[in-house]
Amino acid sequence: MFSWGCTVVDNNSHSIYWKDRQNDVTDWKKGLDEKRVGAYKDWSNVKEEKVIIKDKAWIGFNSIILKGVTIGEGSIVGAGSVVTKSVPDWTIVGGNPAKIIRQITEDER
Repeated sequence: MFSWGCTVVDNNSHSIYWKDRQNDVTDWKKGLDEKRVGAYKDWSNVKEEKVIIKDKAWIGFNSIILKGVTIGEGSIVGAGSVVTKSVPDWTIVGGNPAKIIRQITEDER
């Protein structure tokens, strides 16, 4: 279950190296001008990793989940959290970066 305002990204959007991203803005603008948004974006230097959100998870509002993260079964991500690392099953996390707050007990599941 997702609340409102959540963002899930499976990539960095840009390379971390200036030489690889120096033309990103002009390339994007060229695509806008030609009504071909993103047509000139070079994705070859952008790191991508799957995001997995398992059953029964609850993602609080305005949370951000970054590339390569797995949100475990039944886990809860607190509102406004930035999740940079995977969350074990039945765990509550929160903060920026998100940290484990506690495990969800058997009787709470």
